[in-house]
Amino acid sequence: MSKDVMKIKVSDIFKGFPDFEEQQQQTVIVHKKSDKPRNLSLEETNTFHKKKHRIMPTIYKTLDNDETIYGARALNVRMPPHLDRHTRDVDVFTSTPYKEAREAEKALDTMMGFDAFYVTLAEHEGTVKVKAHATDETYVDYTKTPKGLKRENIQGLHYPTVPAIEQSLKRTLSDPAASYRHVKDQDALNRIQIYKRRIF
Repeated sequence: MSKDVMKIKVSDIFKGFPDFEEQQQQTVIVHKKSDKPRNLSLEETNTFHKKKHRIMPTIYKTLDNDETIYGARALNVRMPPHLDRHTRDVDVFTSTPYKEAREAEKALDTMMGFDAFYVTLAEHEGTVKVKAHATDETYVDYTKTPKGLKRENIQGLHYPTVPAIEQSLKRTLSDPAASYRHVKDQDALNRIQIYKRRIF
């Protein structure tokens, strides 16, 4: 075994992850710095940028039927291009955020051909991020699926229904503690109204 990797028990390092209990007995092989940002070689950096256009398709291939894409992409998939909001990452609801983050990380590393991504907890409780070592940017967030989420299938992937998105936006807009999101969420609500009324 290379000195760059080592065998460790999951229980030694991942106790903070929401669905960790299901995986406590596993032993995995990881790079020593795989769950912290690390400096890439020039060759790795070059490979990352050559292949970064394949990141989102790779993430989408890992999605299961019980996972739901929400956030900006849930509106972009429905709306005409001029109403899209640019986003680099994808937000996913799932019953097992840590497990799905690890699956995506593995698929992305395999696609890149080296240890290009790492998994970390978000500041928002219950959310697990997959980030790139090259840029430290987040490419996918996994969050526990809210109870009673209504969703629909669009082009083979699941998204919350538009009424469910509207309800979530209105809740955020009425919450003074979420004022940092108000401008962005009001814009999303306005775009939904344009979409519903077909004011194109």
